[in-house]
Amino acid sequence: MYLVESFLSVQGEGKYAGYPSLFARFGGCNLKCEGFGCEFVSPLDESHLVGCDSLYAVNEKHFKSQWESYEDAEQLFAKITSHIKDLDYLPHLVITGGEPLIHYKNPIFYGFLELALSQDFSVFFETNATIDVDFEAFGLYKKVGFAMSVKLSNSLEPHKKRINKNAIRHIALNAKEAFFKFVVDEQTVNSGEAQRDIEEITWGVDIPIFCMPLGFNGVEVAKNAPAAVSFCLKNGYNYSDRIHIRLWNEKRGV
Repeated sequence: MYLVESFLSVQGEGKYAGYPSLFARFGGCNLKCEGFGCEFVSPLDESHLVGCDSLYAVNEKHFKSQWESYEDAEQLFAKITSHIKDLDYLPHLVITGGEPLIHYKNPIFYGFLELALSQDFSVFFETNATIDVDFEAFGLYKKVGFAMSVKLSNSLEPHKKRINKNAIRHIALNAKEAFFKFVVDEQTVNSGEAQRDIEEITWGVDIPIFCMPLGFNGVEVAKNAPAAVSFCLKNGYNYSDRIHIRLWNEKRGV
């Protein structure tokens, strides 16, 4: 298992925005999301890379040298929980990426989840909901929450790659808790693309819907926020700001 980073902060977005949260970001993803337009310089060859705001956890070729490798679930758990050793409360444990569910069958990853649940953590996965989890064979996933950030057309991912209705339905039916968390922007809101995408993705799935503005930094979030708010008010969705970006812009580990 490859851990990209772990840190204590507040949840920046979605249903639990503002909650004290211990983040564990794992390496690897099955999508690129170049449409989000976040720019990075490769530590491998200084080439120009474009993708999502966590591209450093997505692009294995260029960033893997910066990831920490673990072959033992207890060591992994100890590393992540070292950030909260002086706390007298348990924050939420947020498992993110990349796409963490590409590892859901991995014994080290599953052992880490088992340890977290045995210590009474409230665990939440942040996922693009393209991985169809076998909830019967891997029953611990019934005991956690899922923030399903299914990608819209503004990600520039092909429709068949970004939407897996079976995976979405199985998470909604089996998880302890689940909600949608969509990234919208002024252009796709005004064109109607965002609404068409969200209606298709959420059809027949009765869980809360949150929408948040696209942006890699505070300027971009502020630019798209008014359209996101209007979109939510028009359709009865919940608006979510992006606290971490407002506070820290592009800084990692916060």
